[in-house]
Amino acid sequence: MTDPYTEPALHGLVRRIGGDADRLHVRIEDAGGPGASAAYEAGGGVLTLCGSDPVAAASALSRYLHEQGRRITWESPAIDPGAWADAPLTRMRTPFTIRYHLNVVTHGYSTPFWDWERWERELDWMALHGVTHPLVLTGYEAVLAETLRRAGVDDDVARAWIGSAAHVPWMSMGGMHDFGGPLPARWEQRRLELARLILARARAFGMTPVLPLPGGHVPRSLAGEDAEEIEWQGWRTPMLDPASDDYARFLGLFLEVQRELLGDPGAEPVFAVDPYIESLPPSEEPADLAAAGAGVHRAIAAVHPRATWLLQGWPFHYHRRFWTHERVTAYLSGIPRDRLLLIDLWGEHAPMWREGMHGRRWIWTAVHNFGGRFALFGDLRGLAHDVDELAALHPEGLEGVGVAPEAIENNTVFYEAATDLTWGPIDVDAWLPQFARQRYGTDDAAAVEAWRLLGDTLYGPGRTRSIPSPVIARPWSAAAPFAGQRLAGEALPEPTRMSANIDAENDPTVFEDLPSIARAARLLIGLRDAKQRTSLERDVTELAGHVLAQNIRRRIRGVLGAFAAADAPALREHGAALRADLLTLDDLAATRRETRMSTWIESARSWGDTTAERDVMERDARSLLSVWGHQTSGLHDYSGRHWSGLIRDLYLPRWSAWTEWLAEAVEHGEEPDEEALRRVIVEIEETWRDANGSDDASEDDPLEAAAKILENIGM
Repeated sequence: MTDPYTEPALHGLVRRIGGDADRLHVRIEDAGGPGASAAYEAGGGVLTLCGSDPVAAASALSRYLHEQGRRITWESPAIDPGAWADAPLTRMRTPFTIRYHLNVVTHGYSTPFWDWERWERELDWMALHGVTHPLVLTGYEAVLAETLRRAGVDDDVARAWIGSAAHVPWMSMGGMHDFGGPLPARWEQRRLELARLILARARAFGMTPVLPLPGGHVPRSLAGEDAEEIEWQGWRTPMLDPASDDYARFLGLFLEVQRELLGDPGAEPVFAVDPYIESLPPSEEPADLAAAGAGVHRAIAAVHPRATWLLQGWPFHYHRRFWTHERVTAYLSGIPRDRLLLIDLWGEHAPMWREGMHGRRWIWTAVHNFGGRFALFGDLRGLAHDVDELAALHPEGLEGVGVAPEAIENNTVFYEAATDLTWGPIDVDAWLPQFARQRYGTDDAAAVEAWRLLGDTLYGPGRTRSIPSPVIARPWSAAAPFAGQRLAGEALPEPTRMSANIDAENDPTVFEDLPSIARAARLLIGLRDAKQRTSLERDVTELAGHVLAQNIRRRIRGVLGAFAAADAPALREHGAALRADLLTLDDLAATRRETRMSTWIESARSWGDTTAERDVMERDARSLLSVWGHQTSGLHDYSGRHWSGLIRDLYLPRWSAWTEWLAEAVEHGEEPDEEALRRVIVEIEETWRDANGSDDASEDDPLEAAAKILENIGM
């Protein structure tokens, strides 16, 4: 059979990516068992797709394109038009009924300023990559604002509570409030219009959008003076007791407003609720935790009795000392088994499922990226092993897999491998050459060799953690700014705030791998007949940027060595070299639109109608990439990136202030005053946060700029 809604949706997708939709046939057929099935066949210029659901059929299209040497990615969202080449009947099957995509915070680090055109491309990407359950936060704040108003909260208080567009994800999970903003006057109207388009397209593809619900975090005027609070990064947030009638009424009101503004979520909706994502509950008593969990379920079920609560298992990892087996069991005890779906969120690095998933339905996901910060990494063989093992063992309660990165549009190879693995095992050593050919549209052996090198280094065994960029490190004392930085995402030894940056200063493979990475970049630069120029330029500039950034560690070490030797001229010489390298990296980033600070700023400002509104949007967008929140929080540079304008106007001034501070201390024969340095660094950061605009574009050829960098480094 052919679903009357599915066929137009898939034909539209094919037209947008450049295919011949007029010679496409689509059939939706029963899977004949658990999971999903798909197939494709082409002959006489006609392509026929079959699937047990629409995205399974779209996945068959994707597999067909792969066999034709083409691949739709974030960098290459279209194919060269042409007739459908003949292909034999090919069948596919996955044991995973649910294929999940996105993270709550992806909507802060990647998507907060996207328009419909960009969302439409992402939805096409999702369909082609088999996603059945995308998390959609867009419009949540508009629904919440209206709910707060109807609950009696003053409009100004509600707008202040919601704060910044870029920080909505953390507000939605009770991490923060009253930061940044206020949002533009037409924000709610425009966001609701966008959300409706997103949800309609997702449902046309047969997807089940996962919609977020509040966990009880509300302004004090609504929570009451005696309400309990939770804490995160210095913010204290009052909560309605999830076990209370007040919470049930508030959630019921939210669901009523949500239906009114965004439409009917369906008979069996999936709702994401995370009351304590990185905060400790007000009580540690099992009975109180049981009441809280049961209260959330009861409030949802009162409106949608067949709804599923999607709960991130992240708190059980992150605060594992608090979340003992007894407390987790208690928290989940009042929720029927068929009404809860637990996420083993960081499955590729810190899997929970090996210790059991508390007898619950669950899905496995890879987080991979933290904060959208620049880092090239991913253990492809480990990923293949993990997903293959899940498919083979099918542990009790497992219903699906997915990716839940904090930011997307990075390390494309990891996400392409992850979604390919959904449909069966891959041999990474055989898959990478195919990926290279598909990515650049060439059979040149140099592309294959380049990815062999990258598959053994950046994407080799054990690379489940990112390699930090020293460029983004915050100079804060007379010591190297790497040594005391914590691994982001790792379980806290105790409930305390700590720096979220990461360190690889003592990892010898970082430097050992650079010649191979540089060689891979040179091989790619030499490709003459690559059809996918955008993908090629993206990869080459990122590889050259990685090599240059890691070499900057040597400049920083040189400064510290000269300081230890009290050699001011040498210190200034190393400082000048550091400055030159940072400017070179900034120039490289300027050659690509997606790595310019101005691109992020323009997107943010596009949501404002007045100069004042646009200025607020820009300040909040700048905050997320730099100070993040308040100067007293522990999230400085958590979302740092190799972007032109950001390097030149924030990171460079900080490093320059640091080298000047050290040099002056040596020249005056004095101990450097750390408090004086920190005042300067804070002033630099706050001045940058309050600035407007970024003149950071370049007309230079990206490949030529990258080649020059590698030549100057001698690699």
